Amino acid sequence: MVPDLFTPPAPYPGTKDLPLLTRLARNVRSQIGSLPEAVYQKSAWKPPLPGMPLFVMSPDLVKAVLLDQVADFPHGHLFERIMRPAWGAGLLLAKGDEWKMQRRATAQAFRSTGMTAFIPTFVMEAEKLITDWTARGFEAVDLHTEMKGLTFNIIVETMLSGAEQIDRDAFRHTVQSFFADISRLKPSYVLRGDDYHGGRPSLDSPHRAAIIAHISSLIDHRRSTQPRGDMVDLLMAAEDPDTGCPLSDIQLVDNLLGFILAGYETTAAALTWTLYLIAAHQPTEMRILTSFEKSAQDGAAKYVYTRQVISEALRLYPPAFMLTRVAARDTQLGCHKVRTGQRINIPIWAIHRSERFWQTPQVFDPDRFAPDRPAPERYTYMPFGAGPRICIGEAFAMAEMTSVLATILPRVKIFPPPRESVWPKTELALIPQAKMVVDISSR
Repeated sequence: MVPDLFTPPAPYPGTKDLPLLTRLARNVRSQIGSLPEAVYQKSAWKPPLPGMPLFVMSPDLVKAVLLDQVADFPHGHLFERIMRPAWGAGLLLAKGDEWKMQRRATAQAFRSTGMTAFIPTFVMEAEKLITDWTARGFEAVDLHTEMKGLTFNIIVETMLSGAEQIDRDAFRHTVQSFFADISRLKPSYVLRGDDYHGGRPSLDSPHRAAIIAHISSLIDHRRSTQPRGDMVDLLMAAEDPDTGCPLSDIQLVDNLLGFILAGYETTAAALTWTLYLIAAHQPTEMRILTSFEKSAQDGAAKYVYTRQVISEALRLYPPAFMLTRVAARDTQLGCHKVRTGQRINIPIWAIHRSERFWQTPQVFDPDRFAPDRPAPERYTYMPFGAGPRICIGEAFAMAEMTSVLATILPRVKIFPPPRESVWPKTELALIPQAKMVVDISSR
């Protein structure tokens, strides 16, 4: 156990649950702040009102939803309505044979063994950020904004390299505006059943057409140029290993847009929370710096402890804080009868912080993930999801975050913000509620 235990700020269930209507009203503002004690303690729970979702927390029930009975529990109309602007005909919303084809093809581009090729880019962009901080005199910065800028630049270099004709700052502004447009939470998302959302239009954004035009132009340009070895090349070369079918132009464009948004916002959030936890807990900061020195002396960048810290940060502040599915037919889920259209919520946030699965779950302790410790029980730790639709970019994100931390932390000291200013907020990802303003200095 890490000395000087640190319990980072987060909403905890009270000893007395709020009235249901009060909780539902608060749920519109925060999908984690209103979770009752039952979601942390029980195997499954359903609010005592018709049409409410069934929350499932025990590993066997989660496994049934995400793996064993996966065909019975698709994403549903609401999920498709929210994600359609970002993913279009891409992997996330594909179904059946179409999904299998895209998954097999794109998996070739995201092989974990191939992620090492991107590490120089991760390091280069982190070094550019340090140079920028130096030029600004190491003034106070909003850590989340800085990480969004960093991860966006990494996305441009790894997924859109060769787009020299794109004004990077203008394009980032367009992407940020697009993301803000489609991530607005409507009360009907929480208060209406899934059938209500079938066929209803997604939130519109005037920025999508410009982004699609940029990506389409890039792909046309790249077909006539030498390969660069980036994600565009990998996706253009990807094909279904069973049929030999490549991705269509529409699938290429929509997947690139989806991967840009997924890899930009969620990784920025994960890096923000990880850097905050390291800055706020000096024993972890000193230990991770020592591990960097040891890796340099050994001539091998193993970064075992760095990955432990990232894993613990993802447990405490998972960007994907809730998974949702919808019953496609009447079925049985454990001892629970589930009707067609019933929404199933898998509260990753609560599962990661449940005393049923974790000792002192609210405490920041990277040694939970030490090599000599037993691995967490499957379906109790799911920062990247689980089952066939587990996040395809997991290896990319872990390599990126490890490289960024190993570049920034030995050279920059980050001073944490006041504890009372730190609080998680639920949008499409789990982000800080307010600006996370930190002081930084050169080491």
